[in-house]
Amino acid sequence: MAPRVITTSLLLLFSFSRGAGQTVNWAEVHRYTMRGIDRLYNLEIDRAIATFDSVRVMAPGDPRGYFFGSMVHFWLFTLTREEKEYEAFLDRSDEVVGVCEKILDQHPDDAVTRFYLGGIYGYRGLARYANNSIFKAVTEGRRGYNELKAAVAQKPDLYDAQMGFGLFTYMVAKLPTSLNWILRFVGYSGDAEAGMTMLRNAAEHGLYTRTEARFYLSGFLFTAQKHEEALSILDSLITKYPDNSLFLLTYANWQSRLGNTEEGLRAAQRAMGIISRQSVHYGEEFAYSTLGGIYFIKNDFQEARKSFERFLRMVRSRDYISNMLYYRLGVSQEICGDRASAVETYTVLRDGSEKNQEGESHYRRLAALRLRRPLSPMDIELIEAANEITRKEYAAAGERYSHVLREGNADSDVRAQALYGQIQIASEKGNDADALRLESELVQLQPASEKGILAQGYFKLGETLEKLGRREEARAAYEHVLELDDYDFQRGLEERARSDIRRLRQAPPDSAHGPHSPAF
Repeated sequence: MAPRVITTSLLLLFSFSRGAGQTVNWAEVHRYTMRGIDRLYNLEIDRAIATFDSVRVMAPGDPRGYFFGSMVHFWLFTLTREEKEYEAFLDRSDEVVGVCEKILDQHPDDAVTRFYLGGIYGYRGLARYANNSIFKAVTEGRRGYNELKAAVAQKPDLYDAQMGFGLFTYMVAKLPTSLNWILRFVGYSGDAEAGMTMLRNAAEHGLYTRTEARFYLSGFLFTAQKHEEALSILDSLITKYPDNSLFLLTYANWQSRLGNTEEGLRAAQRAMGIISRQSVHYGEEFAYSTLGGIYFIKNDFQEARKSFERFLRMVRSRDYISNMLYYRLGVSQEICGDRASAVETYTVLRDGSEKNQEGESHYRRLAALRLRRPLSPMDIELIEAANEITRKEYAAAGERYSHVLREGNADSDVRAQALYGQIQIASEKGNDADALRLESELVQLQPASEKGILAQGYFKLGETLEKLGRREEARAAYEHVLELDDYDFQRGLEERARSDIRRLRQAPPDSAHGPHSPAF
């Protein structure tokens, strides 16, 4: 079917059962809706609000103007965490519910209206969760999930509904096991692959949710290590919405995580220029936290400290600040010679164990270590070397690790970190012989605090042995991972080790490689 026919069909679909008894120019309603969505994603907030208000006037019995008008306040709450935007969103979303229920009372099989009803309940759930109203979040999220599921069942080619249902289906599949009680309570069933498929459908064929589906899809792809496709989608969004600082800052954050700090810095500075021109500086806090992370990876701890501290002065609620940010701030303060401020920062890190947040627990442990023992010159060198690995500056990082290992007073924890860094470099360069030698040395250590590095060492050893065709030894290395306990990121590493063990058990036995001495 030609694109124009598809668009016309979708427009007709979204126009049925609306505004009975009155004359409505549905083409104009659609045109204004699209204009408002574009203005919202270009962060022209006042103009977006005015446009959606016009849609409500043109079609007072139709959910569109009400739904997208409420979404302006949802995104403002997401960006600012201001209570007034939270309350405005809830008030506006009540109107959406009222309009949708009135239509469904007369037309219970109206899949489009059910999409709007499910979507608004879904977003209410997300807003409740962000505002720490967990029970209400679960209750409203369940209503949204069920309405979207019904809309997709009624009309599988309703791609806008697939965006919301696909998003929930994917996210439910990715919930940590500690939150299984939510799944039992609401009756959710997650399927990451099916969720991604629905998101792709919405991203490619959706009428009103195409941009949002593409943004979520790019994030999930980046998490899945599909960086090129994720960045391609995000690039297209930035091209279409050049004044969206959130898209730019996401791009900056991803580039810095990939080690492209200069590209990330340029994008973050461009976002700051956009924000400074806005009457209301939407996303300014996010910009400073992003800049702080980039400067930290660049080993510019003075600028990292300035950016992080400015972020903390501006942020409205510290409930949303990650332990990683606090820890990086503390390290930056300490390296800059301000141990007193660093100690104050290290003390505010939260315990992440109850929420099954392994990253939060990891940085909490590191902060506790820093409270007991100030950063030594070797600790600082290890931090700088790790950042250089992120930036792919392997020669500089390798020299730092070699210097640490040459120090006679390096304890087992320090040696383990330095050896693991050298293993990363060898792996990146494809030097299996060096990697095997370093991994074999690492697993002989008994680090007191960095037990997670020992587990990672066994896992990397298994990977190298597998590459060399020594599958039985590789399986033994993976099994050593399962023998260790009580270390950072244990759950995820054990899942990977078990998966590799199962795969190797199904593989044919080693052949044509001859006898080998055990690697450990």
